[in-house]
Amino acid sequence: MKAINRNIKELRVIKTARRLEDINIAAKLGFRPLIKQIKPSKKIRSKYAVIQNKKTGEIQTIGDYRIGRTGGDESDYEIVIDWTYHYPYKFELPYAAYLIPKDIKPGERVFIEDLIEDFVGMRWNQGNTYRLESCEAIWNGSDLEIQYSARKCTTKIFG
Repeated sequence: MKAINRNIKELRVIKTARRLEDINIAAKLGFRPLIKQIKPSKKIRSKYAVIQNKKTGEIQTIGDYRIGRTGGDESDYEIVIDWTYHYPYKFELPYAAYLIPKDIKPGERVFIEDLIEDFVGMRWNQGNTYRLESCEAIWNGSDLEIQYSARKCTTKIFG
């Protein structure tokens, strides 16, 4: 599930490079790679349980409390991993880079389409929390100031 802000103001888009090769290609093309460490937030999480069919041995992963032991009679299944939470995103490198154009001016408002930082973008009433994929930012001359507001950017889903 993705929580995406839209570029409704049609701001200049800042791209993100998540592979070493892409960062270096962008640098050779004149972009300034603004390197950021990827730090998973403890607020971003997804739940799951694993159930197993007692007769066939087959397993299923479930993520919704309402589903229960799906696939037939509940007595056919047992929980082999009870409800637990995990960080649901995986990235190739422990860092990434915003690709800053040469001609950007301090104070310019831009749109980042792939945030490196973890901000809560969506909450599900069953406890899952998803990261915000994109957001506006302001270039201050040396860094991007992410214009995140939990009240404006967080969507609540009632399932």
